[in-house]
Amino acid sequence: MPRNREELAGVSRELTIMLGVIAEKRQSVSRWAKDYWMPVGVMLAPADLNAGDILVSDDRMTRHYMGRVDLTCYAADTEAYVENFNSGNPALYVVLRRDSENEHPLDWYVQSVTASPHAAQDYEVGSEDIIERLPMPPEIAEAILEFLDAYHVETPFLKRRRDKLDLEEQKFGKQPIFLNRKRSDRGDLDG
Repeated sequence: MPRNREELAGVSRELTIMLGVIAEKRQSVSRWAKDYWMPVGVMLAPADLNAGDILVSDDRMTRHYMGRVDLTCYAADTEAYVENFNSGNPALYVVLRRDSENEHPLDWYVQSVTASPHAAQDYEVGSEDIIERLPMPPEIAEAILEFLDAYHVETPFLKRRRDKLDLEEQKFGKQPIFLNRKRSDRGDLDG
């Protein structure tokens, strides 16, 4: 893995990993829905599975392979990935979306997988997507950490300083308001 800026010049500033996602379809205990879906696992994409394949099934639950999806990490978003690792439990965020167009083999499909908690939060706003935080597998964590080593630059927090107020400056040819208040407080009403 390149470490200095000269070596990085010819390298893409993105990391893409092909993943496979597993989700469970469970019978609902509510009378308002017949079933519900929940992502339960993420792994490196296996070559021998197809979207919709059943991995495990019993009378209450069916575990499906949801298909392949790219996890892409961007050099501009490294701060979010660092925040994810600093949480102590690095995670991948899986977003499932209902297949209203019947374009996929299951009722839900994988819309996205991200390592950025910020991007995951964006999906939560005003949507009916299913978003689940899942543990990040070690081999994926290792690849993202190498990417962070190559591209993350720590930026220190700089507190902004206020401009000093120039009390002598008069704007638009008028006396400053605080001078008028002082005069009116004393009883001078010439201004």
